[in-house]
Amino acid sequence: MKPEDIKLHDVVTTKGSWGIFVQSAVKAQDNDNLFLTIVLERNIDDERVEARRLTLLLFSRELKSDTGRKGILREIRSWIDTTDGDGSLDLVSKSS
Repeated sequence: MKPEDIKLHDVVTTKGSWGIFVQSAVKAQDNDNLFLTIVLERNIDDERVEARRLTLLLFSRELKSDTGRKGILREIRSWIDTTDGDGSLDLVSKSS
């Protein structure tokens, strides 16, 4: 799967509106899991941008449905709202 094929574009949180830029997408060898590296950006003002890096482990099938993508965006929104800095989310273990 190519990063540009992943339809996650933006998310609105209590900390503002964030653009989602997928840097890499790597499928796990033995299963349907996908590792994503994304950069989240929001404009602070005309001259400054805040950027955060997030790595995600998720089921690739979740990206194929509106419901799955909404769930991923909900998790990203919650992560942004409750943390600062860079980090990671494991949505595979969370759903087990």
